[in-house]
Amino acid sequence: MLIRALVILLLVLNLGVALWGALATGSTPPAAPTDSPPGVERLQLVTDAAEPDEPTQATAPRMSVIPAQCASFGPYDTADIASALGKRIRLEGLAGSDPGAQVVQTTVRAEPGRAPRSWRVLLPAMSSAAEADAVAQRIVATGFKDYYVIREGDDANAIALGLFRNEQAAQMRGETLRKAGFDVVVEPVGAGPEEHWLVIATDAPFDAEAARAQLAAARTQAVSCDDLAPRAATAHAELGDTPAAR
Repeated sequence: MLIRALVILLLVLNLGVALWGALATGSTPPAAPTDSPPGVERLQLVTDAAEPDEPTQATAPRMSVIPAQCASFGPYDTADIASALGKRIRLEGLAGSDPGAQVVQTTVRAEPGRAPRSWRVLLPAMSSAAEADAVAQRIVATGFKDYYVIREGDDANAIALGLFRNEQAAQMRGETLRKAGFDVVVEPVGAGPEEHWLVIATDAPFDAEAARAQLAAARTQAVSCDDLAPRAATAHAELGDTPAAR
C-alpha cells in the first residue's frame, strides 16, 4: 500500500510540474527589440528587404553613314600594295579633305588589264631543238603546214602554229590540232597584267588630285557610292565613330 501511494504521489507531482511549465511559457511576453546604438543600422532579414529594380539595358543608337564622295586610285601591281595604302590612309587621313573628314571605307578591286592584240596557238617548249624538229616533222606529216619552230628567247624549242586576231578563230585552230594528237595551248598576245585599284569612301568631300599624289597613284577616277553605302556604314560603326564618340 505504501509503494502504491508513493507512485501516485510522483505522478501527481509530475503532472503539476508539466502544467506549471506550460502556463509559464504561454504567459511570457515576447522580448521587445532593443534599440541599435547611434550610427548602426538595424539588421533586416533578407526576405524583408525590398528587391532592387532590374537595370534596363540602354539601346545603342542605330546610325546610317552615307559616303559623301567615293573615288578609286591606281593602278597598283598587287592587291597587297593597294591594301597597305588603304590601311595607312585610315591612320593618316586623306590629303585635301575637309577638317574632321574621315575615311569610312577602303576596298581593293581587281580589274582586267589591257586587252590582247591577238591570240596565238602554241605547242609548248620541248627539252631540246632536236625534239622540236622531230615534232615539227610529225605536224607536217599530219597535214599542217603553218608552223614555226622558235629557236631563241623564253619560248625556245616551242612550235608556233598560228596567230589570229580573235580568240574564237584561235580556239578553233587549237581544237583541230588537239584532235590530231598535239597538246597545244591558246594564249593572248599583248595582254596587260591584272590591275588593282584602291577605292576610298569618305564622309566629307575631298580633293581627288591631292589624294592621288598622297597615294602615289598614276590615275584617279570617280566611283558611285551607291554600292558602297551599306558597307561604309558598317565600317564606320566598327571604328566607333558615333555621334557620342565625336
